[in-house]
Amino acid sequence: MTLDSMGLTIKTVAERTGISVHTLRAWERRYGVPSPNRGADNRYRLYDDADIADVLFLKQQVESGVAPAQASLILRQRQEQSARAVMVASAQPIESVRAALLESFARSDETAARQILDEAFALYSPEQVALQIIEPTMRMIGDKWLRNEMTVWQEHLASNVVQQKLFSVLQSQPEVSAVSPHLVAACAPSEEHQLGLVIFALLARRQGWRVSYLGQGTPLADISHLSRQVKPNAIVISVTTVVGLTGLIPWLDAVNRPATALVFGGRMLNLLPTLRAHLPGDYLGDNTLTAVRNLGTIKMRAECWSPSKRVLNVVDLLQTQRLGIAGKVVAEFIATSPKVHRTWDTAHVNYATLFLLDSLACALAFDVPDLMDLQHEWLKEAMPPRLVMPQLIGKHLQIFADVLYKTFTKEQIRLFAPLIERMKNHTYNP
Repeated sequence: MTLDSMGLTIKTVAERTGISVHTLRAWERRYGVPSPNRGADNRYRLYDDADIADVLFLKQQVESGVAPAQASLILRQRQEQSARAVMVASAQPIESVRAALLESFARSDETAARQILDEAFALYSPEQVALQIIEPTMRMIGDKWLRNEMTVWQEHLASNVVQQKLFSVLQSQPEVSAVSPHLVAACAPSEEHQLGLVIFALLARRQGWRVSYLGQGTPLADISHLSRQVKPNAIVISVTTVVGLTGLIPWLDAVNRPATALVFGGRMLNLLPTLRAHLPGDYLGDNTLTAVRNLGTIKMRAECWSPSKRVLNVVDLLQTQRLGIAGKVVAEFIATSPKVHRTWDTAHVNYATLFLLDSLACALAFDVPDLMDLQHEWLKEAMPPRLVMPQLIGKHLQIFADVLYKTFTKEQIRLFAPLIERMKNHTYNP
């Protein structure tokens, strides 16, 4: 049996972390990091993946200017918190806490929900509460809304209660050193969903990052201005909806991007793997924990993908004329469907049209035709529970296409016509 099959040698740890053997031995002697086990013959120090994670944490902190002694103290505090969480985990299974929280929101019992969250944070670590209780519960609430089993106001109530608690926990975290790595966390322009970003900010803070939290719908110009003022190590942008993704289109032009490492995460990127290569920065990962761990590897991307000038021209026209196009679609749809008001009134049709325009602009700008399939599937699942029949959706899509074909030139139409066809389905024919 080889040493590597029983554990990792210090040489292997050095190779994987980029820290010299001499420094590793010095850290082990002075700070107890890493903390190897002895082999069966007591001749060799043997390390594991946890030791590598600890060394990488120290490396990240030291490279950001934190003294090794202070970095090791932060690491020990994290380890002690995790150990306490394991000790109390048997007191109440996480599954039961999650079920109770979901039930309280289904009953719209705000008092009970707040009490459950308070108790959860008293029993478990913030990481456990955020990732194993809050995130799954909010996904289930979203699914219930999709099936028309919960209302919009119930979903909003749940989001507000959860976010208020998370902000409270975030603000209660110990101050980090002024020389710790610094990140700016913001939602994309017009992006209102910030729950995932709040959880990310909390976990990053607990990993030793200074976090400037900007929150919902932050204009790109403001993000760039802040970047010039405070010069953070990274700017993290959350993209949950197609509306938020649309707001990032200006950053496809390098002239508009801030001179700071840009990193992105969120639902849209998780659902569209092809989108990740066309972002104006790096992709953090498909879950919050992975995203936080990947922060230490962030570097400024030397070159980002950019669409052609022809495509950018059409995208610009779609965005600058979106309100006029939406108005024409709504007017024609309502005029030819006088009884539609029972399920789709003017406001609904206008929202759906703007949704399609944003989807089309993003599919073109980021070269992700799969986005149209994604939106098509969402419509098929979300609309029927709200009594919006496929035929009605099909009629709207056809009118939407007709208006665009009358607005744009033949050459421009050739760019987006295939995308519109991807949105159609034989069951949508009016």
